[in-house]
Amino acid sequence: MDSQIETLEPEPESEPNQIKQTLSLHTLSSMRALIINPSTPKSTVSLILETLTRSSQLTHHTVNLLTDIATHHPSLSQLALDSLLPVTESPTRLAVEALAALSEPPRRVQIDDRVFVSVCFGASVSAREWMVLNAGYRFGVRPGLLVAVLLGFTKDPYPNVRAGSLEGLVRLSERGEFHDVSLVEACYRRAVQLLRDMEDCVRLCAVRVVASWGLMLAASNSDMKAYWSNEVFAKLCCMARDMSMKVRVEAFCGLRKMEMVSEDFLLQSLSKRVSGFGKQKGTLGQGKSEQFIMLATRVAGAIVHGLEDEFFEVRKSVCQSLCTLTSLSVEFGRLALDLLMDMLNDGSIVVRVQALETMHHMAIKGRLKLHEKHLYSFLCALVDKSWDVRCAERKILKLVKLNDLALFKSSIDKLLENLDSYPQDEADVFSTFSHLGRNHKKFVCLIINEIFVQVEAAFEGNVEFISARIPALLILTVSASLLNADVGSIPPVMFSYAVTFLSRIYNAFSDVMDRDALLAFLCEKSRCTGDSATNVNLGQGEQQLPLFEGDARNEVIDSEIDCHITRELEEVANYPIEQHQSVYNEVINFTNYVLAKLLDMWPWIQSGYTNEVLRSLRCLKEELATMKFDSLGSSDDALAFTSLYLRIIKLLAEVWEHLLPAKRWCSQGMGELESKLGKLDRRVKELKSRFIGFSAEEELIVLELMLLAYALRLCKVENCCLNLTFKRLTAVYALVESILKESSASPSNFTVELGKLLHESSICTGASSSPLQFDACLKLFSLKQFVFCGGIKHIKAVLSILNTDSEHPLPFVSGLPVGIPCEITLHNISSESRLWLRMSMDDGFMGFVFLDLNCFKNSEAVRNFTFVVPFYKTSKANFLTLKVCIGLECSFENVSPIRRFGGPKRDLVLLCKEKQVYLSKVNKD
Repeated sequence: MDSQIETLEPEPESEPNQIKQTLSLHTLSSMRALIINPSTPKSTVSLILETLTRSSQLTHHTVNLLTDIATHHPSLSQLALDSLLPVTESPTRLAVEALAALSEPPRRVQIDDRVFVSVCFGASVSAREWMVLNAGYRFGVRPGLLVAVLLGFTKDPYPNVRAGSLEGLVRLSERGEFHDVSLVEACYRRAVQLLRDMEDCVRLCAVRVVASWGLMLAASNSDMKAYWSNEVFAKLCCMARDMSMKVRVEAFCGLRKMEMVSEDFLLQSLSKRVSGFGKQKGTLGQGKSEQFIMLATRVAGAIVHGLEDEFFEVRKSVCQSLCTLTSLSVEFGRLALDLLMDMLNDGSIVVRVQALETMHHMAIKGRLKLHEKHLYSFLCALVDKSWDVRCAERKILKLVKLNDLALFKSSIDKLLENLDSYPQDEADVFSTFSHLGRNHKKFVCLIINEIFVQVEAAFEGNVEFISARIPALLILTVSASLLNADVGSIPPVMFSYAVTFLSRIYNAFSDVMDRDALLAFLCEKSRCTGDSATNVNLGQGEQQLPLFEGDARNEVIDSEIDCHITRELEEVANYPIEQHQSVYNEVINFTNYVLAKLLDMWPWIQSGYTNEVLRSLRCLKEELATMKFDSLGSSDDALAFTSLYLRIIKLLAEVWEHLLPAKRWCSQGMGELESKLGKLDRRVKELKSRFIGFSAEEELIVLELMLLAYALRLCKVENCCLNLTFKRLTAVYALVESILKESSASPSNFTVELGKLLHESSICTGASSSPLQFDACLKLFSLKQFVFCGGIKHIKAVLSILNTDSEHPLPFVSGLPVGIPCEITLHNISSESRLWLRMSMDDGFMGFVFLDLNCFKNSEAVRNFTFVVPFYKTSKANFLTLKVCIGLECSFENVSPIRRFGGPKRDLVLLCKEKQVYLSKVNKD
């Protein structure tokens, strides 16, 4: 290291050009290695900084080195960043790189107004463009000065600068409200002027400014809110005929943000013929009334033009904007529905799906009113070639309330056609029938005799009706009788027929009841008696037809039904005793077969046959996926353990390939290897933390995998976390030693040699152990046979966020905490475990809430409780998105790189997937 330092120090008599020659690429590479190495003395880094700043001219490489110094050495960060400030005034691309380096979040510095103005008015166009585009959220410049500079550069001769300044205004509007109404209006009117700019990129950004600042202007004055909203709507509609496709798309994206629009304007956008506005003339002055009519001419037919556009991107954007606009006016929604029906015949799948998504949004808001004229276009989507289109259509049918029997019957026929044409849709079609029956009980009772005829024919052996149609019709019948509905016209035998399809239809009712509850319900309804239950209504006439002729036949049928119901009840009752054990044994045998296969693959991994191993692992993973997870948990634990074990072996195979002599220096990049090592580290920690009940031998196998993962990290020549990795390796080895002392198990050769190496190494840093020593130790590792005996339990958690989704966000008040209602289910977690709820945001914020399990009095096998999570970081933004998950603190690890105040002191192992939580700011109105 001393020799490297000497080569970096220039002679006092050296000229600038000699310094430049000294800073060759090789020297710069050596400098970076010293900078990122945490063991490099501060004096050496200071010498490097001095050498870089004395260079006659900074380059791309030296700028990167200065930013590395600011990142890895906080005590020298200000000096390094100060040396970058003069570069920002250089009219080169280097100025932009320096500005970007100065404003990165980990090393952000305050750039005062003087520097900001000097850079903006410098000779470098690229620096000026970057500054006006990014200064609004990267630098702490006064808003008044920032708006003035941005407005000034909207008149710059370079179109990229004009577009950048407009985009800077958009980003500035996202920071919060501006109380100076005149300033807001100035920004809005300047953007309106640039709607006529010759450059597409400028008009595109101008449309965004008109939408953002125009709506801000409307919100700033309650008396003029309607007027400004209408004007913004008219300006955006005017751009719907722009020559640029991207501008037209952006115009309709702006319409999606509208909160208030006059119904006359909305209706005018659906008609190309300009109509009169008598209502507005009475409420506005003469001047404003004329202006209102003039703007109406620009609004005329905007939506129609957008739906007729040649580009599918524009048509899709129009359909998206209608999600908002249809909620502003009932009459507009009624007329827009006709246009949306036409879009179901569009040649683009994307447009058809978006049109149906818009109808679904209208159905949620109660604005979707289907009529007979919509019948053909609407129902044809059920047999569309695209699965996405069919699925979107069925989502609507689950919600919509049909007001006509003919439309209801046509919907059933098309759903049955969908089922015949696309059998893979069966699960979702059955669910749709279930919702249709619940929402249209009276219609089901009116057509019950037609359904009964088809079902009875099928059970009498008519091959024509033996298909998925029969369970679909039975689902429709059963769903109509749910929730204590009057089922007098539905014959009880229909419920008996439904029992025979129980395993096929119960998923259609999973949102209201489970399998056992459905079986009990069907059995209860099948035993109903009474005149209304023994005859089927044939429809309009007065005649009543008995279900079966003759008492003898009725008795035979009743006897067969009773026997079938009895068999079903016995099967359900005996399932935990008879079936579960056989399924469990099958799963255990299969998992042990997979684990034995992994043992055979280890020599192939060591020999470098990585592709062959990965193919075999892929096949085992596919076979594992065919095994069913049962609700009782035993086989679920075995499959979860084997699945995670497969992932670990896959990562080991990929990492081991990097360590082979022939491939050690291949140009795959150290970043890829570092990423795989990080995944391997997380997976082995998950294997140790998320499963309990290991025997001593089993736990030693898991701990050896952890030792292997850390040893693999220490084999790297360049590693910034050597000390931390060495400490973790030492801690895990101490745990292995304690288990060996308490049990009769014998250590492996790998463990013995690793122990010798650790005892010979420095306890503090491990610096005396070279990568070659750990490399030699790795050659002794061999995978051991893991036999799953059934005592291992899987620790897991289920997290649900109650009463909220993307369409119904939780309200919050800026600056005040908000409670997030969570429903949590924990499996196999003891009271001594330390659980944390982790909340994170895209801006890097991460908060933690401790879950004290002693407060929730449930069994340790399964705990179920609700918990309101407090979130304090409510900003001024209108919308926030949180990611919430549950993590288990690693109790076996006493080494952590970060000591979080108020959070976990050790690493967390996540027990569930992250859940999105949507928050919406409460309006002051």
